[in-house]
Formats: sequence, C-alpha cells, structure tokens
Amino acid sequence: MKNRNKVLLLGTAGCFALSLTSVAVAAAVDGPEFITAADVAAIDPSDDSTTRYIVKYKDGSTSTLQSGAQTVSAYSVQKAETLARKYKGKVVKHLSSVKSSVLELNPRQLKAMVSDPAVQYIEVDQKRYLFDVITPMAQSTPYGIPMVQANLVSDANAANTKVCVIDTGYTLSHADLPNSGVSGFAFSGHGSWSSDGNGHGTHVAGTMVALNNNDGVIGVLPSAQADVHIVKIFNDSGNWTFASDLIDGIESCQTAGAKVVNMSLGGGSSSQTEQTAMTNFYNSGMLLIAAAGNAGNTSLSYPASYNAVVSVAAVDSSRNLASFSQRNAQVELAGPGVAVNSTWNNGGYNSISGTSMASP
Repeated sequence: MKNRNKVLLLGTAGCFALSLTSVAVAAAVDGPEFITAADVAAIDPSDDSTTRYIVKYKDGSTSTLQSGAQTVSAYSVQKAETLARKYKGKVVKHLSSVKSSVLELNPRQLKAMVSDPAVQYIEVDQKRYLFDVITPMAQSTPYGIPMVQANLVSDANAANTKVCVIDTGYTLSHADLPNSGVSGFAFSGHGSWSSDGNGHGTHVAGTMVALNNNDGVIGVLPSAQADVHIVKIFNDSGNWTFASDLIDGIESCQTAGAKVVNMSLGGGSSSQTEQTAMTNFYNSGMLLIAAAGNAGNTSLSYPASYNAVVSVAAVDSSRNLASFSQRNAQVELAGPGVAVNSTWNNGGYNSISGTSMASP
C-alpha cells in the first residue's frame, strides 16, 4: 500500500522486485471535480468555444432513441456515437475499457448532456505535463547507478520482461541505446516513436536501458535483456498531453506485453476516469511508476498520487531531497533526480534534473 511512514531509495531495477500486491487500490486522494447542472446553469448562450471533456456513461449503459423516447441499453461505441450526435458534440475518441468518450463540447452542449440519464459524470480532460527542470551541469557518470545499487544487481532475469516508456519518443539511432527488442507507438501528428525532437524521452529511456558498451553511460538494465516499448505521447515541444491520451498510451503498453510502465509526467488535477483506468491496469498485473512532481511542496500530482501508481520523489547525489521535488503522503520511493547524466537526442549526453529523471 502507499507507504506513509518512510520513503525508499530505489530505481527501476529495484521496482522489478516490488510485489504488485503491495499497492493498495483506492479512490484518488484529492477527489476529481465533476461538472454539475449548477456549474452550467449560468452559461452564456452565445459562447461557442469548446472544451475537451471525458463523458462517463452509467454502468454498462448509453442512451438510445426509440420513437422519440429515451431508453437505456448496453454500452457500445456505436451507441456512444449516437449520444454524441444527439448533443452535436465532436467525438475525439472512445475509451471503451472505462466505458467513456472524449468529446469537445461548447457550454450549451455541456448543459444539455450533463442531465442525460445515461451519463454518470462529465469531467474536464485534464492536462499532463513533463516533469523536468533543464539544468545542464558537468558530470561524467550517472551517480544514480551505484546509489540505487543497480550495478550490484544482474539484469539476466529481465530477459522475459518488457518495460514501457511513455514520453517524447526514443532516439533509435543512438549508439548507447538498444535498437533491437524495441517497439513503439506514436500518437497522430507526433511523428515516429523512434525519433525524439525533444530529448526528454531519450534521457528517461537511457536511465533505464543505456548499454554497458564501454562508452557513454549505463542504465539500470544495461545488458539489453529487457525489451522496450515506447509510447510517444508528447510532440517535440513537449508542452502537454491529456489524461485520456495517457490511458490510451498505457493500453498500448499493455497490448505490447509490457508489465512495467514509466510515466515521467503529471498534472495537478485528478481525473476519476484516469484513476479508474489506473486501477484496472494495476489489477491486470501492471506496475505503474510516475514522477511525484516538481512543485517543491506537499501538493499532489497525478497520476503519481493515485494509490495504484508508485510515486517517485527526487534526491541529489548526497541523498538529500531535491528542492524542486514534491513531498507528500503519496510518495513511496525516491530516486536520483538532480543533474542526472543520460542519453540525449543529438546522439550525445545531457545532465538534467527533475522527478522525471528519478522515476525511471
């Protein structure tokens, strides 16, 4: 369960040894905000601007139309489409695993849809951001490897394991990164998963799997024994993504056979749909790891603060808590996160800081 008494110093190598039964599954600590009829009572009827929402349907049901009357029937994408057309909402996608749809709605459409008897709740599709602080510093080796004792642990048993990195992509051409046993998926408009115009994802991946090849740096799994699946969820600017996209991203990891997922990202608002999805992934046997956040206070970030996700704070080379690291009751582990040297998208290396660097 979420460890509220102490914070362990551990990296991805140690996380392989975590028992999946040790994570308690419960509701989000900071409850999500659902849209209510009262929220939209005073809308401006002339406002045509749209916002992206997640619409959760009641247990196994969506509404259909029969002879002008509304009835309830079993959930399906087709019936969800029918409901969206009824309110003239723009369908972004469907999240069938959690019986939800992502829609763009203006205030008038939102007001009408929130009262539909087949709708359980509507919530804003929350944004998720990268958790890095670019602070280039001179450092020749990744001090975090001996700190988490990854150099003392053989990764021979990782041969039947696949890890997943949800980030900005992966520089497949980098000489210090595996180029076999690597698969990937990129969201539409983000280019190829095997390229990384930002660098963040390549850095995170290097911390996990950079090769022990007498060159550059080494990762916590340096022998190319573990397979890797990359989900490119951010574009090259790395500005933000949506909670609903994160759900899709983890589904890609699951389909690829990954059991360990790293998410060096997050945001300050919880999502009930996202929390439910995380619980479902956990129950399926996946280990979900996320950065605790870079606000430097006790505020909560998500998905790290869901009880089905392992939250990782950052420490420096002296094992002191990083000034930027969030520190709250949901944090379970701490990892090296200050001036971490790892692979970069230019074929070289870079030292950057953040809880993003600590979680892998």
